[in-house]
Amino acid sequence: MAEEKGDREPMIQVLIGTVLFSVGGVLCLFLKEKFKSLTFISFAALAQLFILPGVIRILFSGGQIDIPIVFSEPIGISFLRLDPLAALFALIISFGVLLAAVYSHGYMKMYAGQTAELSSYYFFLGLMATSMLLVVLVQNALHFLIVWEMMSLSSFFLVNFEHHKEEVRKASIYYLVAMQIGAAFLIAAFGWSSALTGSLDFHSYKSVLGNSGPYSVYLFILFFIGFGTKAGFVPLHTWLPKAHPAAPTGVSALMSGVMIKTGIYGILRILLLTGVPDYRLAYGVLFISILTGLYGIAYAIAQTDIKKMLAFSSIENIGIIGMGIGVGMLGLVYNNTPVAALGFISALLHTVNHFIFKSVLFFGAGMIYSQTHTRDIEKLGGLNNYLPLTSVMVLIASLAISGLPVLNGFISEFTLYIGMAKSFSIDNIAVNIAALVGLSGLALIGAMALVCFTKIYGICFLGTPRSEIHFRPEKQEYPLLLPMTIFVIAIAVIGVFPNLAIRFIAAAAGLFFPAVSHTVMPEILSLMTTISFSVGLFLAMIVLIFAVRMLLLRKRSVEIFKTWDCGYQKESSRVQYTGSSFAQPILQLAAELVPQKVQVHKEQELFPAHASFESHTQDFSERVLIQPSIRMLNSFLNRFSWIQSGRMQQYIIYGLIFLVFLLVWIWSGR
Repeated sequence: MAEEKGDREPMIQVLIGTVLFSVGGVLCLFLKEKFKSLTFISFAALAQLFILPGVIRILFSGGQIDIPIVFSEPIGISFLRLDPLAALFALIISFGVLLAAVYSHGYMKMYAGQTAELSSYYFFLGLMATSMLLVVLVQNALHFLIVWEMMSLSSFFLVNFEHHKEEVRKASIYYLVAMQIGAAFLIAAFGWSSALTGSLDFHSYKSVLGNSGPYSVYLFILFFIGFGTKAGFVPLHTWLPKAHPAAPTGVSALMSGVMIKTGIYGILRILLLTGVPDYRLAYGVLFISILTGLYGIAYAIAQTDIKKMLAFSSIENIGIIGMGIGVGMLGLVYNNTPVAALGFISALLHTVNHFIFKSVLFFGAGMIYSQTHTRDIEKLGGLNNYLPLTSVMVLIASLAISGLPVLNGFISEFTLYIGMAKSFSIDNIAVNIAALVGLSGLALIGAMALVCFTKIYGICFLGTPRSEIHFRPEKQEYPLLLPMTIFVIAIAVIGVFPNLAIRFIAAAAGLFFPAVSHTVMPEILSLMTTISFSVGLFLAMIVLIFAVRMLLLRKRSVEIFKTWDCGYQKESSRVQYTGSSFAQPILQLAAELVPQKVQVHKEQELFPAHASFESHTQDFSERVLIQPSIRMLNSFLNRFSWIQSGRMQQYIIYGLIFLVFLLVWIWSGR
């Protein structure tokens, strides 16, 4: 049984904030349409006043607060725990929901007049926020599964917001089924653990999850599959590219930046109970994560739907986070404090970083969709002329997610590089090979990410429009721009001052290896100080170059000429690169992994007036694993279709047989 530590004030503050999200959502059911969004934003902002002081206090003190809640048997005492790991994820969740609500104030105007739908939107948004916060606080298996299902069901209704569209209904059902499959593995894992320990309390699972437990490997695999389905590890990822495009953009950003991180939280929480993991699990997590990262970014490059592209990119970033966890696990296995520290720090830091820059990218995609009513990048182009502020912020987020210096993505990926490089200090050939594969994989992921987001930005914002689009003035969309601006500032601050971010997550990382705060953290902070100095020097050089350029051109006239077009006088946007043609050289190298279906329509004439070319990708995992499994299941279930006869008398007989069986079972038990 866990002991209560410290006063309860931070926990009480977080719980009040947690409830306020749901209160705001419930009130939106009864208010007029024009008051719904502002009411929810007000309650979400009020929740921050309670949650932020509580979680920041825990993050910097490294303390832990347990509050027992007494239930009747067989549940008994259930604990809510606020420790640095829970505090970090609670901060991400609460702040993410607030900015998603602010964004929704502007974005959801396109659904004006649909009062019932908007009521349900804010109600389920509040329920989703509350359930996610409770997921990171609850320490009882039964209660955890209840709030986990609340999170899945509330997000299902949000994905299904535009339920009048067939593709949305299909995507939401697919998502719900995937979540129930993941939940089934969690039920099996928690049920088995509880049967072995005789308790539903997480703390009691240490005895069976520890390396000395006979079932520890099997239990961890069950937990990893259950939580990995939510996080989006390959091959459990297939719901993401379907659900993210179907949901309203505010929800897409929340699901990608925040909700899938609850899967990462679950894996980390189980690792805390495991202690030193089995070496096979460490290698397994690392290599699954490398595969996830490469798979996700390869499919992201192939997409032409901007939200589907961002969904696959989220899979890639989950892979990077998983690589950090895998490196940290290897450090624990071989008792190497620096490797463990760098691995877990990179995982937690990239969790925060991905939340920040992926939110900007989804919000930018929503701004594009609200103006153009298309997500197909092949129909876009030249948006820099119409959405200059959005263009700048999407560019910064694209550079950050590509892991380029000066911005936050570079810091977490660089920390992971250092962690894998230090793995060579471990005198074990298997670890050295794993580190070499990890370094190569991360470098390849970074290069492909740069290609992917060059494609997104270049095709959407540069060049000329590929179709006729009517724009509203961008400055009128301040609710959409404000959250993006806040996140972009965070991208720059973490990139320039990485020490701040490292200190912020140090206590959470220290839970996995307590010695980190005394032996390794000064070295890591010194490294970050060097990076910060280098970044400052680099920025100063850029400013100096631009200053010299402006000085030299001050008294000279600058003329702008049209780009040389080889003598062609009739311009056409069709001669520009498309997203598909830009990605084709990369996709040819991965043709077996990323198969494409090509449709060519060409008139059989010497000089055809019209021709078209379309290419589509089908998820390899879905084609090879998911669809055959569904066909096998359908074939098996069809054997029992005779049960569904449509005759009421037959159904009554089934019920009577079941009751007789139940009575016999109860009687025999006595």
